[in-house]
Amino acid sequence: MMLNIRNLLLKILLAVALFAGVSQISHGQKVSLSTNLVEWSNFGTANLDAGMSVSQHLSVFVGGRYNPWKFEANSGMPIYNNQTTVYGGLRYWPWYVYSGWWIGAKIRYTDFAETGVLRPKLFEGRSIGAGLSFGYTWMLNEHFNIELGAGAWGGRHLEYAQYRTVRSMELQDSGPRNFVWIDDLALSIMYVF
Repeated sequence: MMLNIRNLLLKILLAVALFAGVSQISHGQKVSLSTNLVEWSNFGTANLDAGMSVSQHLSVFVGGRYNPWKFEANSGMPIYNNQTTVYGGLRYWPWYVYSGWWIGAKIRYTDFAETGVLRPKLFEGRSIGAGLSFGYTWMLNEHFNIELGAGAWGGRHLEYAQYRTVRSMELQDSGPRNFVWIDDLALSIMYVF
């Protein structure tokens, strides 16, 4: 499974390199890199999006999130939101790419294991699905933007297990299932090349 994720991440890096190369050839396109500060505040989840405009009103993007960290609460219970997530999609900008309102759609794959502050249960699995999001981007100057956004995604848990606690590992629920989840709360910093 890790080998498949590594292959997927390599394909995403190749796509980003291709985007950067195409932008150098075709001066009409703009390339962007952004990171979501809300995700960083979620137990240090590293994240990066790479995008490219394909017209005045449309951009495509690929990205990922990674969190291997585990913490320990005062009670001795572990707290974590481990994940490896990859996604790609497109955004429609009514005014102009990388400025103003936007609405987006994406496909996504996530491998996750989470337990935390508000609940001692452990949830883990692999999911695939699609999502919709919307937001607004403010141009600070020629290269820097600030972005606010929110979204939801749904799909299928290919594998899913819920345990009573990490310590007991008492299985409470398992098996593939459909889901819908509010996600993608974003306060991002974007650099436009």
